[in-house]
Amino acid sequence: MYQMFPLLAISLVVFAVLSLTGAADAGGVPWYDVSFVNLPMVSGDQWTVTGGDVFLVGSMGLLFIELLRSTKTGSESIMNHALSVVVFVVALLLFIIVKGFGNSVFFIFMSMTFLDFMAGFIVTTVTARRDLSVADGVGS
Repeated sequence: MYQMFPLLAISLVVFAVLSLTGAADAGGVPWYDVSFVNLPMVSGDQWTVTGGDVFLVGSMGLLFIELLRSTKTGSESIMNHALSVVVFVVALLLFIIVKGFGNSVFFIFMSMTFLDFMAGFIVTTVTARRDLSVADGVGS
C-alpha cells in the first residue's frame, strides 16, 4: 500500500496546513519568507535560508525518492502514477484558485509534482516498450 502513495502529497499537505492556518512571523510575513537561519560565508556574504527554501529542499528529497520508485513496474506503480497526477492537478488548482498558494515557492513545488508524474509516465512507457521488443525478439 505504501508503494502506491505519492510522497509529494506529504509536502502538499504540509504547505497547505502552514498556509491555510496563517503561519507567519510577528510582522505578518508568510512562513515561506521567514528567515530560518542566517549563515555567514567565507566570502563575507550572509546566506539567509528561509522556510520556503527548507520546504523545497525537503520536497526535492521526496521527488528523488519518487523518481527512484518510478522505475518499478507493477500495479502499485501504476496506481502511484495515477495518484501523482491527482497530486499535480490539486497543486495546480491550489496555485490558480486559492489565496496564499500563488507564490514562487509553491510554483516550484507544483513543477516538482508535474515532473513526478511525467517521469513516471515516461519511464513506464519506455519500460513497457522495451519489454515488448525483448519479448518479440526472444520468440523469433
